[in-house]
Amino acid sequence: MKRLPHILLSLGAMMIPTSLLGAEQWEGFGIKHLGFVFDVPPGFVLAQRSDQGAAFEGKNKAFLAVWGAQLGKASFRTEIEHRIAVNENDGWKVTYKRVTPQWASYSGLKDGQILYVRAIKICGDRAALFTVNYARDEKVPYDPLIVRMVKSLKVQGC
Repeated sequence: MKRLPHILLSLGAMMIPTSLLGAEQWEGFGIKHLGFVFDVPPGFVLAQRSDQGAAFEGKNKAFLAVWGAQLGKASFRTEIEHRIAVNENDGWKVTYKRVTPQWASYSGLKDGQILYVRAIKICGDRAALFTVNYARDEKVPYDPLIVRMVKSLKVQGC
């Protein structure tokens, strides 16, 4: 009977999911001169970087881009509506859209892929955006990643 607590502890340790033990870290990313920060999810590798943003490649041909944009004379809403129209002209069927004066999100479907776009208004006449494309059959595992990315896109340094 003295060994029972040790056996239970051993069994309990074996039941901890290995994904939690070896969990990859989210990487912070930001463009200070544009005034935003963003967290890149585990599994995405930097593919290209510029003064305006960066592109990352993920598993199964997933693609993530994050950047800052000058709005110029266009309002935030006008810019987002324009981006939605461009995506629709490219064949994306927009299935969700929410545009406010300070943030916007929309998503669409095309050829077995999901497109998700998030934008926030930052520092006067600028916006920060991210887009992520991934396979439609990976929607369930991507849902919590999208939620975390949305929460991580923030104004900083204005």
